[in-house]
Amino acid sequence: MRLPRGVVVAALTTLAVVTQTTLFQRVPQVAPDLVMVLVISLALTRIRPELVLVVAFLAGLLVDLLGSLLLGLRAVTLTVVAYAAVRTRDRAEIGRPAIAVWAGLLSLAGVALMALIGAIFGEVSLLGPDVARRMLVAPLANLVLAALLAPLIQRLVDGDPSAVRLM
Repeated sequence: MRLPRGVVVAALTTLAVVTQTTLFQRVPQVAPDLVMVLVISLALTRIRPELVLVVAFLAGLLVDLLGSLLLGLRAVTLTVVAYAAVRTRDRAEIGRPAIAVWAGLLSLAGVALMALIGAIFGEVSLLGPDVARRMLVAPLANLVLAALLAPLIQRLVDGDPSAVRLM
């Protein structure tokens, strides 16, 4: 028996938000953005693009409510990243290496957007001496995670056994 797509997406989103705000919050220097990887990976599924944007906004809002950053910062960032992912998903559907590079570039744009919006609104915790390292480490970690998790997420959400392929 297969679970409805909405239940699978809600469970994956809850798992990503809880993991991001508890486990990865303890090591912020090298932590990947698991929620961003999930949102980018959901853009590859057969979910309607509008729902991907809604999931991105709600997941970002949940992370904002559970975190200590400016309320709405991650929600706006994830929504913009989800929009870019939905608009460019056809460029990533050729295999895992393309998915990884695509997710890494979208993550880099998301981290830069978060730093820019945070700087505009005076969020000093996003800036500092390690901002350049964070701008590189998080997208690289997301690149590796997306290569591993995107086909699995696609298979779980769509029920497509051909989604998990090596190349």
